[in-house]
Amino acid sequence: MKKFLNNGLLLAAAGMLFFTACDPAADEEGSLINGPTITLTSELELSYAEGEEVELEYEWVAPGNLGQVKYEVFLDGDIVIDTTYTNFDLGFNNEDSVGNLSFTLTAPVGTAGSTVEIDVTIIDRENQSAVNSEASFEVTEGSTPLRSYTDILVYAPAADGTTNTWFSTNLGETVTEDEVNASAAPNSSDVDFGYYYGVTDEATIASPNAYNLDGIDISDWTTRNATEFRLTTISSEEYLNITTSEDLAAVWEREDNINEGQTISNLAVGDVVAFQLDTNNKDGLYGLFRVATIEAGDNSNDYIEIEVLVQE
Repeated sequence: MKKFLNNGLLLAAAGMLFFTACDPAADEEGSLINGPTITLTSELELSYAEGEEVELEYEWVAPGNLGQVKYEVFLDGDIVIDTTYTNFDLGFNNEDSVGNLSFTLTAPVGTAGSTVEIDVTIIDRENQSAVNSEASFEVTEGSTPLRSYTDILVYAPAADGTTNTWFSTNLGETVTEDEVNASAAPNSSDVDFGYYYGVTDEATIASPNAYNLDGIDISDWTTRNATEFRLTTISSEEYLNITTSEDLAAVWEREDNINEGQTISNLAVGDVVAFQLDTNNKDGLYGLFRVATIEAGDNSNDYIEIEVLVQE
């Protein structure tokens, strides 16, 4: 229980939507007032992903007028929320006997495979009560968001190491060889790939481990990450629909990919390339880059512009 609460997995309750009022239902001879009723009106799914919001709507009738509402949430049978609201907390008056309630809760992260159950109890001013226990669902594994970078310009290298020739997925920016050689952030362990434009290779992206261009020597880098590349055939529409880390993993595993190894050459505008970061230094995270523009040439002001998606 403490672990669940400390992890910030509390389910949030929203307030009442609207209410109407009417007179108590006792008759002149003092017969007992009818007890309250509460009905779940929202249609729930059988399961919700971790972090997904769940909307709960209820209608209630209390001829004896509303006094309190008790809101309880259970996770695998253990109570994680036990809150009692007065009619005033929810915006009702002492005379209100009909109304609607709305609650919003979030399927807790880190609880995939668990069952959430919700009890809502209304208590009238005659101390009569009614409970609704219809709401329940299973928590499924949630999707993990990804990082997205646009307008990334990676320049052809200059012999003096001052061009932004290298890209780091964890920093989300390009860096120079000089910056890496300075042994401060960024350092060589941050760098995932670099760019050059060759005579026959033309626009080329290569991992530091495989980068091979006359005049550029990074053999003294402490870490030379071994990023792997695969040329994909996914369309622009498919690319735009990629929104989760799971999507990136699925693209990497596509059977129609062309395995290029640690260097991918002759890139063209519109190419979408899947990559896997170094399995030892970068946890083997998956990513994609799409070529937006190529300023062809090997001068220090020539570049390739890419958009990058990478797993968190």
